[in-house]
Amino acid sequence: MQDVEKTEIQRDTSARRRRCRNRMQPLYSLVVFVLVIGVGVALCMTVFFNIQTIQIAGESAEYTVEEIAQASGVHTGDNLMRLDCAEVEQNVLDRLVFVDSVRVEKEFPDVLVITVTPSEPAYNLVDDSGTLQVSAAGKILKSSPETDASFPTIIGFDPMTRELGKTLASNDSQKDEIFETLSELMTKGLEYLITEIDMTDKYDIVLTLDGRIEFSLGNWSELSYKVAMAETVLSELSSDKVGYLMMVGDHQCSYRDKDTVDQQTATPVVTTQTDENGNLVEAETTETTAVAETVE
Repeated sequence: MQDVEKTEIQRDTSARRRRCRNRMQPLYSLVVFVLVIGVGVALCMTVFFNIQTIQIAGESAEYTVEEIAQASGVHTGDNLMRLDCAEVEQNVLDRLVFVDSVRVEKEFPDVLVITVTPSEPAYNLVDDSGTLQVSAAGKILKSSPETDASFPTIIGFDPMTRELGKTLASNDSQKDEIFETLSELMTKGLEYLITEIDMTDKYDIVLTLDGRIEFSLGNWSELSYKVAMAETVLSELSSDKVGYLMMVGDHQCSYRDKDTVDQQTATPVVTTQTDENGNLVEAETTETTAVAETVE
């Protein structure tokens, strides 16, 4: 009987051990899984995926591929997994004036591709301190005492900085929006070139179109719509017309021919008054009247 009791006790103990092991099995599996993942990540961040090749794509007349790679701050041997692409892009933009945009891509296991878009002058920005040449994206490329006649001129922007390589920014954030909207329109292409942008008064913006039509479009709201409307009016005028265009309400443009406006007539106006004795006295004054032609 005693031998039988020992056997039963051993069987009970073994069953309890198996049940305990079964309950702990998921925990053991989780621990092993975490350890494997941790080791894998550590290897990826240190041993594997180290950069062997830095490829420079895009065209740049101002910089060599070596200069672009150096400006990125990346070196062969750096780890792709730990690399911050946004930081690399900003390094290139900050260190190379004549680069407008940068795209950094990781090609595993060991290649980094840096694609640059060169900056090209697109506008003259003129203020009391001189002229800044800026790209279509608003990057400041050059400071000069003179304007380049081949680029549209911007006046009244009030730039916050004149430092080369920095992005153009105004002390008035609404003027930033005006510049961005008009630059986007011009980059996409307009039928009539904007040759000057006067935003001195942001509530009365004046564009010079095709070098011959001054367009007073009012404030910065619905800029795209207003420019499109002005182009429609210009398409109905002969190409030799020189004059003034302005918004009338929200949905109409009024055109005045320059020659007509300049032909002012001086009309004598006779007024009557009495002297201290009550006698009539004639006094002649001159009133100038401008004649304008309106097309809606």
